[in-house]
Amino acid sequence: MDLSKFTERSRGFIQAAQTIAIREGHQRLVPDHILKALLDDEEGLAANLIRKAGGEPHSVAQACDMALAKIPAVSGDTGQIYMDTATVKVLSEAEKV
Repeated sequence: MDLSKFTERSRGFIQAAQTIAIREGHQRLVPDHILKALLDDEEGLAANLIRKAGGEPHSVAQACDMALAKIPAVSGDTGQIYMDTATVKVLSEAEKV
């Protein structure tokens, strides 16, 4: 996976996801972190897509927050954030698209 092949905006979402993981004390970057970053976007692209598909963005955001709350947190110096294998798969598929 080559992040340089992603758009600047996409890389920004990945960086925002890493920031969320660090803020929450998580050692692994999981797809839910990326979803949270997309849902927090001020332009609301993800929320609009969910709405157009007939879903409720608020419900998705709540479910995402609950999933993130279940991830074990590490206190103190968390060191390095590791990309979960599921995240690598998601980003590899995105790169192909």
